[in-house]
Amino acid sequence: MIEKLKKILENKKINLILFGETHGFLDDNSIQEEIIKIFKPTIFLYEMLEETNLFTIEEHEEFLKQPDEKDFSVISIFGELKKTVALANKHNLPIVGSDIRNMCRENKDFLKKTELSKEEMKIEEDILKKREERQVQEMLSHLKKGKKVLATTGAFHLRQDSPLLNLKENYLIIYPTYNGEQIFTPPENFDIKSVTFDIKEIS
Repeated sequence: MIEKLKKILENKKINLILFGETHGFLDDNSIQEEIIKIFKPTIFLYEMLEETNLFTIEEHEEFLKQPDEKDFSVISIFGELKKTVALANKHNLPIVGSDIRNMCRENKDFLKKTELSKEEMKIEEDILKKREERQVQEMLSHLKKGKKVLATTGAFHLRQDSPLLNLKENYLIIYPTYNGEQIFTPPENFDIKSVTFDIKEIS
């Protein structure tokens, strides 16, 4: 994947890469670091930071001083975000939240549900739409400012019908595959050796 990325960037002007993060079942950060070294972005958009922006090294370091188990939001704790913020800090990159505060949730009760009613499904669809619209707006806003953008989002947001694949820009998406098929969660009998990251050009 890295060699393919190098070749694309040598031959095309790309100002946006979307990386589909697995939220922990793969080592996302080591792959993102390779992308940063090759792509050399000027800003890092990170879904999990929600509406928080860390523009300076001092702001990075203040974030990294927070206790790991301290709640960052309804959804996550500081410890879950620190590896990505530390990566931005290492490469002196502003890192900006690209989602909605608490991801439109009041609590974590939604995680306990295994079946949804039609009404609950509609609510979930509306939440997903709002969140993805916000991510799109954030990416386009920074592109208009002349930034070179690396945006990390959950792998599910790079599914075929996602608005993130319809930005009317020339950009790349990098996403996890399993035995050649795009994945969003670990498959049954998961074998990490069968995972690769693929690249798709969107124009």
